[in-house]
Amino acid sequence: MDIERLVSLLDNPADARSWLETLGVDNAERGQRNLEHLSQCGMTLDLLAVIVGQLAKHLPSMSDPGMALNSFERFVAQTRSPLAFGSLLERDPESLAILLQIMSTSQYLADLLIRDPDVFDLLRITEGQPVARQVLVDEIRAEVERANDERMAMSVLRRYKQRETLRIAYG
Repeated sequence: MDIERLVSLLDNPADARSWLETLGVDNAERGQRNLEHLSQCGMTLDLLAVIVGQLAKHLPSMSDPGMALNSFERFVAQTRSPLAFGSLLERDPESLAILLQIMSTSQYLADLLIRDPDVFDLLRITEGQPVARQVLVDEIRAEVERANDERMAMSVLRRYKQRETLRIAYG
């Protein structure tokens, strides 16, 4: 998508809603707000135009385009650096397709990713393949031993469980 088209969509909410409906977004008003929020997250307009173009390509094939867009916007807001994440998507367009697929399939999985955006990098790096059992056990043991109390130890275990759930779903 070119920058002029993106600016037009951002400046004209009715046009944005009509455009989102053509992509299969059922709640176009919420989708339009998602686009607004994405435009305010710190990405440059040219980078956002690339990402919105990718969204236009992938959303129509998702099982729930509206849920995928809403979850994507929430995910971007939780990343450490939306600009760096946007640059990753520009370099590796397949990453967005994978992320949207997960987000349109299950709100639970989308929420896990939103709570821990760094896990997406782990999924990409491992390609969803399991880590050797002993490596995983050693990592968990080391983190639990560093925990100051039972609550922190339980948090470590919960985080690993959620990451493994996402890895299984991704793989």
